[in-house]
Amino acid sequence: MKSIRKISNTKIIIVSDDEIFNEQELKEFYSDFKEVKIISTRDTINYKSISFNDVVVVDMDIAKESFTKIAAKANSLLALTPKIVVSSISDEEYISKAVNIQAYTFLLKPFNPMNLKLAIIMCINQTKRTDKVELGNGVYFDEYRDQFFKKGGVMIDFTRLEKGFLKLLIEKRDEITSYDTIKDVVWKGKEMSIYTMRNIVNKIRQKTYYEIVRNHSSRGYTIDLLKK
Repeated sequence: MKSIRKISNTKIIIVSDDEIFNEQELKEFYSDFKEVKIISTRDTINYKSISFNDVVVVDMDIAKESFTKIAAKANSLLALTPKIVVSSISDEEYISKAVNIQAYTFLLKPFNPMNLKLAIIMCINQTKRTDKVELGNGVYFDEYRDQFFKKGGVMIDFTRLEKGFLKLLIEKRDEITSYDTIKDVVWKGKEMSIYTMRNIVNKIRQKTYYEIVRNHSSRGYTIDLLKK
């Protein structure tokens, strides 16, 4: 029998302008999870940060332009993040929107808090785990275990700098990560030459495969994420 994933290790993001998510009845079950954050569309939404959570709950009862922005990210930055949608409207248009952002399920408001909890539990156990970031040649990063692995589950023995370098490129997956950013984040602003950085890249390639890190002359690096 397959064991279910523990919700105590699960991070949830809720995108909603509805005060229902701040009501005591719902807040009482938030402590069952590792982390639950509620983001209003009035706030600046960091989609890259959202993508590293286990489930994103999207309230469709938001301004049309706000949902359009979320939908635009649903199949790019949020493509690997399981999504649950909630709404007070369940007509064909809303169902179609939910399907188009690849939502796992649709909850109609008002709903019992336990129904949301159960939907999340089913979602994280029946969808592909979002903490597995697939690279090429069978190499992947397991965010849950904070380790890189080769095909077959063999852990790659990276140094702290090598691992930090790759994790930064994954975080900045949709842009070129500049040399200055790498220096500030990985080397914590300490002195470091471009030759030292190139040496780190070469060692990473030796332990994995050459194309895992791509150099963009005079601009920085990107990582070889598997295209979905």
